[in-house]
Amino acid sequence: MHTEASTPSNGTHSSTTPGALCYQRHRPEASVLYTLIEQHLPAFQRSLSERERPLPRFVLDEFRDYLACGRLEHGFIRVKCDGCKHELLVAFSCKKRGFCPSCGARRMVETAAHLIDHVIPHVPVRQWVLSFPWPLRMLFAARPEALTRCLDVVVRSIETHLLQRAGLRRASGGRTGVVTLIQRHGSAANLNVHLHMLVLDGVYEPGAEHVRFRPVLAPTEAQLQALLARLITRLLRRLVRDGWLSEDTDPPTLALEARDVVDELAAASIRYRIAEGPGAGQRTLTLRSPSLARPATPKPLTADLQGFSLNAAVACDARQRSKLERLARYVTRPAIALERLSVDATGRVVLELTHPFRDGTTHMVFSPQDWLARLAALVPRPRAHLTRYHGVFAPNCRLRAGCARRLCPRPTALPGSAIPASAGMPHRTRARPRSTMTACPWRR
Repeated sequence: MHTEASTPSNGTHSSTTPGALCYQRHRPEASVLYTLIEQHLPAFQRSLSERERPLPRFVLDEFRDYLACGRLEHGFIRVKCDGCKHELLVAFSCKKRGFCPSCGARRMVETAAHLIDHVIPHVPVRQWVLSFPWPLRMLFAARPEALTRCLDVVVRSIETHLLQRAGLRRASGGRTGVVTLIQRHGSAANLNVHLHMLVLDGVYEPGAEHVRFRPVLAPTEAQLQALLARLITRLLRRLVRDGWLSEDTDPPTLALEARDVVDELAAASIRYRIAEGPGAGQRTLTLRSPSLARPATPKPLTADLQGFSLNAAVACDARQRSKLERLARYVTRPAIALERLSVDATGRVVLELTHPFRDGTTHMVFSPQDWLARLAALVPRPRAHLTRYHGVFAPNCRLRAGCARRLCPRPTALPGSAIPASAGMPHRTRARPRSTMTACPWRR
């Protein structure tokens, strides 16, 4: 394929071959989300500016770049097949991390494929999910550096737990592998900073010649409760030492002041409150179906204590690579699903929940202004990574080289095969895209 980049004078031309499968542009300008942002963003900005609470630059860039995402008039790449000479236009994407459904879906697929093909070895994997109480969600959304410090505590505690259950001590040098996906949204498009950790269900033990993987059994309910209690103690101690929690009260209180309007919008989103528009400060309007209400039932392998929740119920065997890829896609899914978003006859935004809440809530209803406030709260602050690697996946781990054969196993050459036995390959092949620098010389 041959690619050329240009800015069109007319962004509507694209050739297609009748009856053949071909690329179809997703046309974001026809979606409900695009229409809402395009129509109500100026009024939303004006409302905040009049109260001397303007949106920060990184949030404005998120909205403006989304309005240009996938639009041919904002630039495209012309792709041409060297064989059949067929051409098509591929519009540039915004590549933002907040609420763009298209870029979020692409990132979900690419991240899951990368983890399965190049990172996670063929060993059992368990998902650990850690949720925080509302004050800490607010802290981690406003101050990502505090989450980084606490994440080190969480990973070390889980790794020590696995080492003990494997019959090893930390002094033995054993390590596990952890990929942490920091998810910032809940099912109701609310701000909910929590951790999805894909943890190897065992530890690597260093040996004289090679490393050996020691699997462990699933944790018990009592072990989860004890682990969560230790986590809470260590996290609160860390936050007090770093000055984020005040020891003058019992329990400690959060020492955090709003830095900009995004912190105020985030506080409302976390507590399911209306941030902008009519009824500001009240609870978000919901639609309920009494027939769908259900009593609270305990979840398997879940510990709840003091507003924290730790879940370890989902696990994948070493042979369940397809299940593991589905799990990786789930933890990296985008915040907004366009098929669940609509506008009613009165102009209100209606968001259908994936699964009804326990009280029977099936939909959330927003005014257009409050909906934009929800989207603004979902935008992560700059230079805050949402995917972290620990243990044997960390670049400076001493055991990383010993696990390299497990991360990228070498295939056996078949008779007549052009692939030599010494060629390193992942467990399955994927067509690798050409380098951006090679495909687009104008970007050098």
